[in-house]
Amino acid sequence: MTILLISYGDLDYDGRLRSLLTVFEELGTVYSFTRGSVANSEKRRVCNLSYSAFIRESIQFANSLHDIDILVLDNRKATIPGLYIRKILKPRFTVQDCRELYLLREVRHFAGKLGCVFERLMAKKADIVICANKERAEIMQREYSLRSLPLTYENLRKLEYSSEFGRREAEKKISPYLQEGEIRLVSSSGCSVSRTNDVLVRNLGRVSKKCRLYLVGNSDLADERTIRRLISDNDLQNITLLGQLNQDELKYLISQSDIGIVNYGQYDTNNRLCASGKLYEFLYEGKPVVTTTNPPLKRICDEEGIGVSDDEYFRGINKITDEYDAFSERVVKYTHTHTICDNDRALCESIVKRINSIQ
Repeated sequence: MTILLISYGDLDYDGRLRSLLTVFEELGTVYSFTRGSVANSEKRRVCNLSYSAFIRESIQFANSLHDIDILVLDNRKATIPGLYIRKILKPRFTVQDCRELYLLREVRHFAGKLGCVFERLMAKKADIVICANKERAEIMQREYSLRSLPLTYENLRKLEYSSEFGRREAEKKISPYLQEGEIRLVSSSGCSVSRTNDVLVRNLGRVSKKCRLYLVGNSDLADERTIRRLISDNDLQNITLLGQLNQDELKYLISQSDIGIVNYGQYDTNNRLCASGKLYEFLYEGKPVVTTTNPPLKRICDEEGIGVSDDEYFRGINKITDEYDAFSERVVKYTHTHTICDNDRALCESIVKRINSIQ
């Protein structure tokens, strides 16, 4: 089968995009049109110019293929060229991956509302729609009036060292920040107030055991000022702001820590029904998690026992530290039975089954 995958995502940094390529390479010969540093070849084209150039050149690339069995559209910016390609070239099947869940009534700016219109239009025309968890699938089928429930493809993600040299350099950078005798907590959402890291900082004093919180990631300047003010006003000595870390550094920090903090806001559907890759970064390092009570996060904590959902954080941290061995054992069991390969294989099988049901 000839498969064309179109995405405005950057192949160098977009883990879900790379995973989609892996899945569809099991189904046929994949031609991809994305952004990134991969050199142009017969099967892979990149376009790092404007969005209008991306639209124009992706259509030209599609025209050069003539016959397309499966057209795969990754995320909403692929829908505009996708609608044209579907109408003119008439691929046998169209697959749309909706990694986010922005609803028209919740989006405030015009460009976002326009994106919602095109995504909804494409979803109704696509033969197969993919989303990132079952909560989103149910909402999308109802909101978009879809004939079939979207397929679910969770954002399973595992951090990897780039090289042994990268690991050593990460150790050299991170080790000075590590102190013995502390429970190490890591949040990779930076100083984000919309994700309630201000609540986390305020309640750190209610953790029963000696601990240290590492806040990792780029932050809005106003949010960082808020967190630094909380640290100063409460004379907190056990919070370390690390800013953006590369993958080697983040992996090393998590490997040397005890608990991951996974937090999302609940101010719109996309965040409330979060599809967290951060969650799996912690789990695949063997670390239990404390999460906010967003339904997908609460579901996995309750069903699998790999963490605790707690919007105030401190009760969850205390429970995990009191029962750390039991939580860690369940994390190991979960990751052994929910692998990235299994996740990819399940999506591949679901696509084949759905295609066969359509033919």
